[in-house]
Amino acid sequence: MSARHLAILAVACALPGCSLSGEQTWPDAAYSTYRTAPLVEQKGKGAQWIQFTPHTVGALYSAMALGPDGNVWFIDEDADRLVRISTNGSIKELSFESVAGGSGVSMTVGADKDFYIGNESTSIIRVTVKGKVQAFPIPSGDNTSVDGMALGSDGNVWFAEFNHIAKITPSGKITEFAYPSGYSTNQYGGVTTGSDGNVWFAESLDNAIGRVVPSTGKITMFPIPVSSCTPAAVVLGSDKNVWFFCLSNGPLLGNITPQGKVATFAIGGAFGSNETEQFCARGPDGEPWCASGSDGTVFRIDTTSHKITTFTPPLGAGARPDAVAPGSDGNLWVDSVGGDIDVLVTNPMTVTPTKLSFSAPGEKKSVSVSEAGTSTWTAKSSNAAVATVVQGSSKASFSVSSVGKGSCKITISDTVGNWVAVKVTVM
Repeated sequence: MSARHLAILAVACALPGCSLSGEQTWPDAAYSTYRTAPLVEQKGKGAQWIQFTPHTVGALYSAMALGPDGNVWFIDEDADRLVRISTNGSIKELSFESVAGGSGVSMTVGADKDFYIGNESTSIIRVTVKGKVQAFPIPSGDNTSVDGMALGSDGNVWFAEFNHIAKITPSGKITEFAYPSGYSTNQYGGVTTGSDGNVWFAESLDNAIGRVVPSTGKITMFPIPVSSCTPAAVVLGSDKNVWFFCLSNGPLLGNITPQGKVATFAIGGAFGSNETEQFCARGPDGEPWCASGSDGTVFRIDTTSHKITTFTPPLGAGARPDAVAPGSDGNLWVDSVGGDIDVLVTNPMTVTPTKLSFSAPGEKKSVSVSEAGTSTWTAKSSNAAVATVVQGSSKASFSVSSVGKGSCKITISDTVGNWVAVKVTVM
């Protein structure tokens, strides 16, 4: 059984709804070739959640990342596969089983646009979008930590080991830097690149946040002023600070400034799984997001107010969210232990009302539409003999007129494929 599986059974945590898997990458601008995908279709209901069931070989999903092709990719941990999922839910599976030495639990995209995977073993796996697989042995024989990989500002992928912070170049050369004296056995070890261009990581056993200068490998450790925090995930926030999440204390999160000033915040609530805050990522809005283990929620941190907002995906029985990644569609993608992919539509198109009833022909009623960042919509009737629709008094309203007895639908659409159907009945 892997360390990750043992950890799921062993440690307890606390916080208001959390646990997203997937690893933070250096700012998305590093990949100028990301395509612009259409928004996830809301299937006529203005839904905030869309669910896909990929039917992969396994059903224990872990790390997620936005790929260089604009699709979201995730790891099927049970089957040692890297899986691509498109915005319509279709998938492609790439096996790395031939080189897997453990469970694939961390991942990021390198400057070469390949996927780098840490699998709790003594090597780093690289997989291209076409499925070419390579494994690069770690020189010291150290094991990779559960939580951490990130693209550094130097163009190398940085990752945490139990006793080192290390980097791998696009050519496959691995260089390790031993933790300072007194720091070791870093099981979780989240990694991210800060706003200062340095690499930041969590040292879970010894309750500290570390900073590495990529050009020199110089490490500076910053103790967390709360005992037994056990920091795991680290995420760059929109406030330019690095945020970290405690596994074993009360519901607690913290941040560290580029200058090394540490602050912690008790945020209330209680989660019953150590998966809480173990896997977090920077969301499409630039803020940290996490997915939870036991309470089935996903939460967002407002780095200005420190407010936590929770969202509940439509999980199947026995499932729980495990990883998150921002999609090129501007939505938040969530994978699960249980085999589902849930997409949080962060800006759903809302139509009010979604049902209209007329007592007779010759009446008029209005329908309004809202969708942040959009100012143009179209409307079409499925049966003009029952009801017609024209633009209303504003771009965000439509006027529906009853024509004859019966029923029909008025479909309101935006320019990127989202639509909501209004059910019309004329008596």
